[in-house]
Amino acid sequence: MSEVVQGQVVEPSEATYTSAERRKVIAASGLGWGLEFFDLTLVALLAKQISDDFDISLAQLGSVFTAQLIATALGGVVFGRLADLYGRKRVLTWTIWVFGLATAACALAPNLAVFLVLRVITGLGVGGEWAVGFALLNEAWSPKRRGLAGGAVQAAIWPAYAVAIFVTGAVSDWRHAFAIGIFPVLAAIWVRQSCPESKQWLALQRGEGSARQLSERQKSSPLAELFSGDNLKTLLVGTIVVFGAQYSYYVYSSWMPTYLKGDLGIAPDTAQTVLYVSAAIALVSYVSAGALSDSFGRRRSLLLFATIQLAAFIVFAALNALDGATPLIIASYFVISFGLGYFAIFGAWFGELFATPIRATGSSFCYSVGRGFASFGPFIVGYLAADYGLGGGISTGLLAVLVMMGFACLLTDRRGRLITAAE
Repeated sequence: MSEVVQGQVVEPSEATYTSAERRKVIAASGLGWGLEFFDLTLVALLAKQISDDFDISLAQLGSVFTAQLIATALGGVVFGRLADLYGRKRVLTWTIWVFGLATAACALAPNLAVFLVLRVITGLGVGGEWAVGFALLNEAWSPKRRGLAGGAVQAAIWPAYAVAIFVTGAVSDWRHAFAIGIFPVLAAIWVRQSCPESKQWLALQRGEGSARQLSERQKSSPLAELFSGDNLKTLLVGTIVVFGAQYSYYVYSSWMPTYLKGDLGIAPDTAQTVLYVSAAIALVSYVSAGALSDSFGRRRSLLLFATIQLAAFIVFAALNALDGATPLIIASYFVISFGLGYFAIFGAWFGELFATPIRATGSSFCYSVGRGFASFGPFIVGYLAADYGLGGGISTGLLAVLVMMGFACLLTDRRGRLITAAE
């Protein structure tokens, strides 16, 4: 609730959350994000088994990747807006229910068409979870450590990825791995019962203090503010930045397991080890990037990690084209994974660029629409594989990194801003 200090109304901000509430918020955000990634990555890790079972080509399976990622764009916009209207916590649980149940249902898919529809539904829930979870985290966390908290949440995907690698390697039937995807539903129940709602959002709904005018404006013109002035510029630039980041990531992550086992001829057990090491490297990178962004700014930190990844992509492309030694190609893959640290910055950065009434909507638009456009990456790689091999298709990621870096220079950096109900 708002407080009265020396006769003035003080709107709820990060300072009004207790340590226990913050721990629950970061646990809920990290749990949702990690479980989301577990469900989303199953298709990539089980690509060969799924394509063999349905008797389809890599290009056809690439259309599944693309369809589920396009759905994340729609899911992000829809659930992001719902979170601004109905609350962060409530909508966060909705997104987890959607992607958890849809993933489990994939275990029963009789053919490619049904499987694709279920992956689209999964994408809807996945697209909404990111922005809603980070909106809640941004509003609850200390401005001085918001980047570190965002990095910790982003890093949650890599333990989840390690679990996905283990599960997909342990099961004898790919359908069993998807059946395990039902477990996020348990997380949704916990979030619903234990996680606090955003105090800034609650103040808007109650119309307290100076939040009253914002609350009324939000209800009367929900999207007008988002698509005007500086907010419109932020939407467009932020979406392009995310497109570059997501394209570069999807073109190699979606096909890397297949590339390691197929093009490089690495044994399945060895390929799993490579993926585990990659996950561990990226985990360290995420936490490091988030912490650095608190000290050196969001933009500078993103450009640092993007530069590292760009150099590694160039080396990977050259080694692939020249049939370089496998250990060197794997080493370049590890450096690409370290460069992924910039993903840890997006959650805090976008949350600081939008006001409370449109925070979830604006953040989800940038991240999910950018991810939606990037979803054509896996399909493009699958198509190019016929003439240039998977490595040639994956190498197109370096162009996307350049796009991301260029447009990131145009995005405002508001590191450490105080987030209140009325802004």
